[in-house]
Amino acid sequence: MKNNTARKLSQIPPGYLIMGIDPHKKIHVAVAMTQDTIIHTRFKFANSRQGYEQVMRSTSDQVVKTGSTGVIFAIETGGHYWRNLAYFLGEQGILFRLINPFTLKRMRDGKDINRRKTDFRDAEMAAELLRNGEFVETKLPKGIYAELRATYSTYRRLVKVRSRAKNLLKGLLDGLFPEFNQVFKNICGMTSLQVLSICPAPRTITSMKPEEFEAAIRKGFKGRAPKVRKLHTIYSLAQTSIGIETGADSVSIELSLLVQRLRLLIEQIERTEDILVRLLYSIPDARYLLSIVGISHISVAGILAELGPLGAYRNAGQLIKMAGTNPIEWESAGKRGSHTPMSKKGRPGLRWCIWTVAMCLLRHNTDFRSWAKERRERPAHLHPLKAREVFGAVANRLLRLAYALVREQNFYQIPKPKVAPELELVAAI
Repeated sequence: MKNNTARKLSQIPPGYLIMGIDPHKKIHVAVAMTQDTIIHTRFKFANSRQGYEQVMRSTSDQVVKTGSTGVIFAIETGGHYWRNLAYFLGEQGILFRLINPFTLKRMRDGKDINRRKTDFRDAEMAAELLRNGEFVETKLPKGIYAELRATYSTYRRLVKVRSRAKNLLKGLLDGLFPEFNQVFKNICGMTSLQVLSICPAPRTITSMKPEEFEAAIRKGFKGRAPKVRKLHTIYSLAQTSIGIETGADSVSIELSLLVQRLRLLIEQIERTEDILVRLLYSIPDARYLLSIVGISHISVAGILAELGPLGAYRNAGQLIKMAGTNPIEWESAGKRGSHTPMSKKGRPGLRWCIWTVAMCLLRHNTDFRSWAKERRERPAHLHPLKAREVFGAVANRLLRLAYALVREQNFYQIPKPKVAPELELVAAI
């Protein structure tokens, strides 16, 4: 049985020239190395079509000079500048593998006591790591999965910007109108945004009669009718508000601008969600994940966007490592650590997605809720899980379930509750 390194080394054809690449924004660095660790050439090329054609010509010349049977590229994945070259090589049908920058840094520092760091040194280390089988098996997203990942990345950025705008809005209201959050729990509600866009300051509300205030809110209101009861409550609270009046006009202007930004962000997020749902229905495997009770379309889109086609993985453990939710062990001199925290070395976007899904599953899925309850209430000698550990366990179970559903092409079914043997006997009688 081959171990992981042996399996990776088998992917490097014998007699191939190894081309190490250290990518940058404008200029890439390349080092040509044969499998006997002899460096034959070093050069730089531009991050452009002309530069890529130059490196292809130089690579062909080195293959002929060294008598190699082919070439394979080792690309360090520092930043995002490697993506253009990787897709270009994929279109040309040329083999390439990706090198983890953290692994490269540790190996470079360990081999050189001076810890020198140059671009050519990094490219050389990338080629050497590939020769030793220390590369990352990453498949670039293509087709519908590439569209899904790009759209989901846009969705996450918009959600983050909306969260920052909401927090800034709440901070300004704490000084200007602290009683506002007592009435409107959802600061992004339609009635809330309409009030803030027209009458953000308490003195603006108190300068109007109740009928005038309600009419001003109704004017230009889009959607359903505003919540009149909350309007009456906010009007009465404005009479006795402890908000700061000094500089209230400037703060009101900023609040109005924030409301405009939030409305635009909400509209953009809704459009992005519609695109995600449309792309999701174009993926056949998505229907199996959507059958899980308690998981939404956006969550399934996030999982598939971060993982790609689940059939490309060998086992469910790879999904867990990709998310970084796998427990890590610590052992030295026969002593073992009592805690096994998450590695958190995978994709943070995937980890955030399945963590939020785990909370929804514990709330709406009876199967996951009973499974988590058993882990929390089991005897002490079986190491019962704590609250946060349960979330991690549920997230890992979700990934294993998703992999099994896609592999078996089955829909999710909530298992029937277990019945005690004595109750089965009574039912039979």
